Amino acid sequence: MGYSEPQTITDDRVRFSALGPNSEGVIRDGNHALFGVSTGNSYFSRRRLADAMAWAAERFAAVDVVYADVALEAMLEAFGYEPPAARRSVAKQLRGMRRRISGACDDIGTAAEKVRARPLSGFLDEPGYREVRARTRSALRTDVGLRAAQDTTAYRFLSSRLGPHGMPEPAQVRAALAYVEAELPFFIDTPRILGVASSVHCYHSVLPLGHLLFGGDRPRGLRPADNQGYAIVECRD
Repeated sequence: MGYSEPQTITDDRVRFSALGPNSEGVIRDGNHALFGVSTGNSYFSRRRLADAMAWAAERFAAVDVVYADVALEAMLEAFGYEPPAARRSVAKQLRGMRRRISGACDDIGTAAEKVRARPLSGFLDEPGYREVRARTRSALRTDVGLRAAQDTTAYRFLSSRLGPHGMPEPAQVRAALAYVEAELPFFIDTPRILGVASSVHCYHSVLPLGHLLFGGDRPRGLRPADNQGYAIVECRD
């Protein structure tokens, strides 16, 4: 079965759709939703974050917002920042991200009791994350399709900084790949990482990894856990 366009449902706050048959069941279960946000992505403004979290808090028993703080200094250094300047810039960006998430939580009132925000780096030494990451690292060495999706995601990230005709330097590619590789476990088995019965990974578009892992039947290679889903959640403007 190939990729098919998911059915979109619209409510007062968001338009959302489940990608893949397992994802529909995970959303119906209503156990857990995860949002990944990054400093380089301006989509999730405070208002959009508030709308997305309010929607998720109504449908799911728990909501996690994971903000990426891994490989950022290496990325900035690869773009020419001196190490002290890279550290200062990353610290400033992360402060802004935390303020945005905190403000969105304030905006949704008591619904924020279901929401937890954590940096990606906070998972690096946790057993569940380490176990899933070991599986994804092993797969990246042999799974050509998975590696291609990782590369596409990394190059898409770099092109947003370099422009469509820019050619990334090797150090920039390494930093972008490390960034994507650290996030990959949350596409594969968030329930194992967070100890929840099931989880849906929410994003505002279909990332290359989401398309590969959830958009159709893979004949071979790494697959998400049966209780792992993916949803496209777009805030209404």
